[in-house]
Amino acid sequence: MSDLEHWLSRFRALSRPDSRGYEWSHVWQGGQHEYHVVFSSMVHGNEVGSLPAIVQMMEALERGELHYGGRLTFFIGNPEAGRAGKRFLEADLNRVFLEMEGDERHEVRRSREIIPILDDCDVYIDFHQTILETATPFYINVYRTDLWHWARAIAASSSWVTSPPGQAFSPGTRCADEYVRDLGRPSLTIELSQAGFRPEAEALAIQSMKKTLWLAEQVAGGQDIADLAALEPDLTFYQTVHREPFATPQHRLSAGKINFCDCDEGQLVSADGSPEIRVPMRGKLLFPKYPERDGVGNALSPVPGEIFHVVQKMTEHPERIWIR
Repeated sequence: MSDLEHWLSRFRALSRPDSRGYEWSHVWQGGQHEYHVVFSSMVHGNEVGSLPAIVQMMEALERGELHYGGRLTFFIGNPEAGRAGKRFLEADLNRVFLEMEGDERHEVRRSREIIPILDDCDVYIDFHQTILETATPFYINVYRTDLWHWARAIAASSSWVTSPPGQAFSPGTRCADEYVRDLGRPSLTIELSQAGFRPEAEALAIQSMKKTLWLAEQVAGGQDIADLAALEPDLTFYQTVHREPFATPQHRLSAGKINFCDCDEGQLVSADGSPEIRVPMRGKLLFPKYPERDGVGNALSPVPGEIFHVVQKMTEHPERIWIR
């Protein structure tokens, strides 16, 4: 049995869907209040690193080693893609939380199964992983004051890649966390580590979930999340300042680029034999792309739209820039 099948089978052994019946979900009822927390794993099928943490949290609740007095839902987004070793099968699940009547692609149908879970949550945490190694875990969400308070209070990372309120992650699409934010509720995406089963991803996911549940208990009891956030150090905010187009299939990055690695203005980052690629400004690289290539070195179709992003540390707090 593969590692993935091992953890999926343990999840299924405890799976307890709510009345709406999404099979890859587990609902815990603490019976003391109705504050509903939702955690998800594998919305991208090959980002499996948080699955062991979710299963262990479920098992700890069932054994009485962990307590949460409210309502709690865990769900797995796309195990079918995970079993195929892919991010998705027919469409990116984390882009299709939209009205798409008549669209019967696997991930669109799956989003319709998940939406009822999200419709009545009070806070939603979606665990993801990056394709390549990352020098640090990070949040990646648009900025909103309540999101800032939750992200700071959870303290899963000190780094947040953010953007102005209302800006879509990808125009014309909607992610799961965006769907919840559009309902007026807090939701965060945490990039834990490089994709795969990794001890650091598992440990950070468990830490983040335990802290979120503690915070939810306090908020359900009447405390203000802003006051709870003030107990933790503030975050460092980054903003995307450049997206380098993947100009031709011949363009290729030099080896060794990872998420959050430093880059300098004018730095040559193209591989030998590739058309020249230089970084236009100082900052940190995010989402460097190394797609599969054919025998002559051309990126296989579909070629990504961008070969990397550059993010820079914000010099002013986004609360002052975008809110006040």
